[in-house]
Amino acid sequence: MATKPDIIVIDEEKYPHIATVGTKCGSWMNLEYYELEDTHFQYIPPHVHYLRFDYDTATYGMRLWGETRNMKSEYGVDDSGTTLKEKVSIDSNLGAKYVKPFMIGVITLKIQEIFEERYSTLYDSWGGLERETWTDQLCEATAYIADNSFETKLIHKLAEVRDLTTLEFATKIVDKQNEFKTKLYDLAVAEQKMIQIVNGCTSVRDLNVMLEDYFSIAMSNAQCLEYGRCTTNEETGNIERKVKFDYSGGYKF
Repeated sequence: MATKPDIIVIDEEKYPHIATVGTKCGSWMNLEYYELEDTHFQYIPPHVHYLRFDYDTATYGMRLWGETRNMKSEYGVDDSGTTLKEKVSIDSNLGAKYVKPFMIGVITLKIQEIFEERYSTLYDSWGGLERETWTDQLCEATAYIADNSFETKLIHKLAEVRDLTTLEFATKIVDKQNEFKTKLYDLAVAEQKMIQIVNGCTSVRDLNVMLEDYFSIAMSNAQCLEYGRCTTNEETGNIERKVKFDYSGGYKF
C-alpha cells in the first residue's frame, strides 16, 4: 500500500511554485494546504515559513477543524442523484490527537505571518538608502553626543541639509532609534503573547473561543449556546447572540 504524502501548510503567495509541485487539498485563514511529496520540501527557500504535517493529522485537522460535537452530518448522492444525509458519530479521541495540534500549528503560523507583515510595515516606513546608513548614523551620533570633538563623516552633512546643528541632529537620531526599538519590542512582545495564548489552549473548544475573541471567527451555534454567548429565541427558535457579534471585526490584537 502506497504511503500517503505529507501535507504542507503554506502561504501560496510567498511560494507560488507550490501549486506546480503539490496537490491542493484545502485552505483556511488565507493559508493553503497541499499534499507534497518528500523530495520537494528541500527546494522550499529558507525564508518561506511553512508547516509540515503527516497525512492523518492534516486530514483530520482539516475535516474536523473546530468540531466539538459527538455527531455530524455527512452528505452523499445515491444512484438516482438524490442527496443523502446521514448522522455519523465522531471519535472523541480525534480532537486531542489530531485536530488540536493541527489547529495550534496553523493558527500560530498565521499569527507569525501577521506580525511579519506588521514588522515589514514598520521597517519599510524608512527608505532603503536611509536604512543602509542607520548603523553609521547611530554610531556617529552616540560618539558625538559623548564627545563633540569626535570627527563625523556623515551626520554633520545630514544635519546641514536639515538646517540643524550636528548635536541637534545626533539627538534626533538617538530619539528615532529609541522610538523604532520601542515599536519593534512591542511587536515582539505582542506576537509572543498571542502565541502563548494559543499554546495555552487545552482543547478544540478553547481554540474556538480564542479564534472568536481574537480573529472574529465565530464559534458554532452549539458551542455558543454551551458557553452562554447565545440564547434560543422562544418564539422563533432561532439561536441569537446575547451580544452582537461583528463577523467582519478582523484581528483584535
